[in-house]
Parts: sequence; C-alpha cells; structure tokens
Amino acid sequence: MKNDITKLTAYEIGILLEKRKIDPIILLELFLQNYQLAEEDTKKAVSKILKKEAFFEAKLSWERQKKNNRLSIFDGIPSGWKDVIDIKNYPAYGGSKLLKKLRKNIKVKDAYVITNARRSGIIPLFKTSTVEFAFGGLGLNSSQQYPKNQMYKDLRCPGGSSSGSAATVFSNLVPIAVGTDTAGSIRIPSCWHSLVGFKPTYNNISCKGVLPLSKSYDTVGTICKTVRDSAILYNILSKDNLNLFSIKKKCKIGVVTDFNFSYLETKDKLIFENFINELIKHGFNLKNIKVPEFNIANKIIEQEGGIVNYEAWNYWKASIYKGENLIDKNVLSRFHLGKNMNDKVFLDIKYKINILKKKIYNNFDSIDFMILPTISIKAPEIKKITDHKRYIFYNNLVLSSTRVANLFNFPAITMPIKKNYWLSFSVFCKEKKDEILLSVAQEIENVIYD
Repeated sequence: MKNDITKLTAYEIGILLEKRKIDPIILLELFLQNYQLAEEDTKKAVSKILKKEAFFEAKLSWERQKKNNRLSIFDGIPSGWKDVIDIKNYPAYGGSKLLKKLRKNIKVKDAYVITNARRSGIIPLFKTSTVEFAFGGLGLNSSQQYPKNQMYKDLRCPGGSSSGSAATVFSNLVPIAVGTDTAGSIRIPSCWHSLVGFKPTYNNISCKGVLPLSKSYDTVGTICKTVRDSAILYNILSKDNLNLFSIKKKCKIGVVTDFNFSYLETKDKLIFENFINELIKHGFNLKNIKVPEFNIANKIIEQEGGIVNYEAWNYWKASIYKGENLIDKNVLSRFHLGKNMNDKVFLDIKYKINILKKKIYNNFDSIDFMILPTISIKAPEIKKITDHKRYIFYNNLVLSSTRVANLFNFPAITMPIKKNYWLSFSVFCKEKKDEILLSVAQEIENVIYD
C-alpha cells in the first residue's frame, strides 16, 4: 500500500491523512524515496530540495493530525514550486545563471502563494526547473539542467516554461505543483505530460513574490492529476472559496473548428472527434463554431511583435546588460525582439488585441464555453530542434496554440483526452468565471475517465 500512495491524487492522499492511514512524515519520506530512486534525467526536474524545512513542516502537520486539527484536506501534502517563485531564504533564480548571480545573496520573503499554501498545511518540498526567465514553450534551457519529457522513452521536449512542475507530478515526486502561465507555460507541459493544467483569470492569484515576465499576462496556476485537485489547490492559492456544482444541463459549449487542427494527424483528429461525440452522448450541449479572431491575433503577434517580448525586455534589460553572455541564446533572441519594438508599436498591438477581444466575447452571448485541442503537435524530439531556426518554428507553433487564452484573459484548463497520451483538450470561458469553468471540467472528467 505505501508504495502505491505516491501514485494517488492529492485528494486521495488527503483522505488517507484525514483517516490517519498514514502520517505526514512517512508520506514525505515516501516522496523523497521516489526522488532518490528516480532516474537522473527525472531528477533534473528539481532545482532545489527543501528537505530540512519540509520535515519541519511535516512534523507540525503530524501534530495537527493527531489533534484532529488539520488546516485543510491538503494539510501534509508535499508540493513543487516553479523556480520563479520566491520562498523564504530561497530566492527564485528563474532557471538563469545570470539571475542566480544577481539574486543569490538577497533576502526574500515567501511569495503570496507560498504563504497561502503554508496556511493550509501544504509543504513546499521542491523548487522545480524552468525555461530561463520562464521565456519559452518547449522547455529547453542551456543555462540549467532540465528534464526530458517524462512520458516518452526517447528524448522529447518537456514543454515550457513550467517544465519541472509537470515532470515532478507525472513522475510521482509530488502530487501537486505550481507554475506560471504567460502564453501557455502551464498548459503546454501539462498537455505533453497528460496532466490537468489550470490557468485562472489574470490576477485571481497574486503574483506578488513571483519573478515577472509580462505584467499584462503573467498568471500563477496549477498542475495536478485531476480537476478536483486543481480546484482545491486553486481555492487555497487564491482564497476564492469556490464550490463546484452541476452545470452540464445548463451549459452550451462551442467546439472551435478553425483553430489548432491544422497540424493534427488524421488519427488524432479522429480521437478528438470521438471525444466530442462521447460528450454529446452524455448530454452535453455542443455546437461547432468558428473564432477567426484567434488566427488574426496570432498574425498580429507574428508580424508586428509580441506584447510579452516588449514587456519582458523593458523589465529585465538592466539585468541583461550585466551578462548577456550568460543567457540561453534562444531566450536572448526573444528578449531582442522586444528590444526592437518601440512604444507606439506596443500600444498599437494592445489596441488591436482589445478590439479582437470585444468581438470574441460576443460569442458568449450564445455559448458558455469554448472547447478545442490544446496543442496540435506532440512533443518534438529534442535533437530535431537544436538548430535555432527550427527552435523558433516549433516554439512559435506551440505558443500560437495557447497564447490566445492569455491575450483575451480566458480562464483555461487543459485535460488529457485519455491517460498517458499527449492529445489534450482545453476549455475556455469568460474572465472571472473560473468557478463555472472548473465545474464543467469536473463533469467532463467524470464522463471521459469513468
């Protein structure tokens, strides 16, 4: 039984803790044992082990357990945290040699999300690896060790930028992890690891204490094994106190047919179509829709420049000038795209995106949700993208699939269509409707994994 506990969802483990079938100290030891026994590549998902602090927190959780005074269902659950999030005495390095050099001696407090997690008894165990500056969708980083995709035997991209967070959950090093999502950085690695990745509405979870990339779009979110775990963790981090409810009979879902299908192989198109038909059989109200504004928005970004690039450069340029030679070349090239944009172009792009947003939101007069494939390609082999031009092609390809949720401030959740397979679907809805999004996601999960 003990060997199987680490394969369970966080909620299932929480129930065992609640019933005193296991205590938090033994639980922590089991997850650390998983790490010790893991392959060297898997260990690269972890950039720092907070072992001493974790055992201290586990002992406190055990005392609460004995007194029937647990702080939440996740009290005593070990967790992973993307290394863009400050933890007391452990400043975030953002997967960067340069940032480590600049930040290693500064004193930091717990980020807002860490504080909230501790108040519910969640134990920060690992800092997880990331693309440098959290600036890339494929998960590669020449400035820091990073894991390959854990779902494949061959060397494939883990997805980024929250690569370590997804790899640790998939590999049962922790049951839950936290990342950030600026253009898909939670949803891409979650998709490629057959996990549930949730990007909430912008600013629903505070980014205080999180290294910024783009202050217009940076979002803290979750990587878990189930929707239920995602909802519980989101509640803890955001203090939103959501309650999932039955919504299937009332909701109308638009299947977006003109986006994220172009690169899908025929067999994967068929898998997606069968998934949609299965939802219809189970009483979901679906209809096909087109959202041309998604493709228009991507063309604007590709032709005129990215808001993220501009904001990233203008926030980090003083640091970059202190050590450009220390930065991953692919990341540096993306910073330089922002460097070459002027204020007028930036403001013009933002204006055009806002116009598109108003048009897109008109769709929600007749539907409640949009559903579509998360990404249209499986994780590419790392050896095929060592060339800079090929890296740019694939990086743009995956980000163009996911960035629309950030550009238009949709809360977005990605879920695997079937377990241990890369093809996932995403559900979007209007901003500030996170509760109904998680509710419908829970009902879809109940259908497809029943």
